[in-house]
Amino acid sequence: MFDPQNPEFARVISGIAGASDQPPILLASPHTPPYPSTASRKISLRSKGSSRGELVIPDELRRILFESSLEKGGGLWMLTYPGLVRLDDQPPAVPIVHPDGRPGWHTFDFRAHFDDGRRIGISVKDEAHAIKNDVAGFLQHIAPQIPKSFADGVMLYTERSISPAMLSNARLIQAVRRDPPHPADAVVGAIVATIQGQVRIGAIVADSGHGAAAFRAVVRLIAKRVIRLTADERIGYATRVTLARRNDGEVA
Repeated sequence: MFDPQNPEFARVISGIAGASDQPPILLASPHTPPYPSTASRKISLRSKGSSRGELVIPDELRRILFESSLEKGGGLWMLTYPGLVRLDDQPPAVPIVHPDGRPGWHTFDFRAHFDDGRRIGISVKDEAHAIKNDVAGFLQHIAPQIPKSFADGVMLYTERSISPAMLSNARLIQAVRRDPPHPADAVVGAIVATIQGQVRIGAIVADSGHGAAAFRAVVRLIAKRVIRLTADERIGYATRVTLARRNDGEVA
């Protein structure tokens, strides 16, 4: 994924001491139904005023519930986030004291678990609502109260947190992760390993001889951070990619 250095990319509030897309692609058979959501509360999937439904995490075959299109988009993006190992929807409520001193409970929309051990509670809010109600300030207030057993920090996600291109790419990544293994994966992997500088995805696909299956294999390598986009744009045949690097001299 393209990772812009933009303060609006995601507002993370640590707040806690010490926290730091040739051969046909066939569906696997037999069908295995996904595991249920682990949400701490049930949501109504019928609503006249919002988009409600569920995602299925391909690797885990686990449902993730969402109560709005914004929440769905946030979940899709978070599932592409570097180092993510698990995403909980509607994790258990945590006790808090409101700014006016009233005791209460707060339920985050998601909790993200990372491979370095960190866990982040994530609130998903419409930007206008977040500004009007100072949601960032509220999260800043409750962050020090969050038990370390629950999370190491909190994050506010709004529609401005990522670009439209990044959201589109997150949707595509979620789709290609459902594909069963394909010979194109190994062929594309070998081609990608020889990349010098930048190359268009269409060129990789053409060299592979696997057509659309190769395009989807390229997208999976983007998801794995083997290669990255060189600009914040929707993934397509004209998109340029390069090998991902941890620093100037080391290939990831």
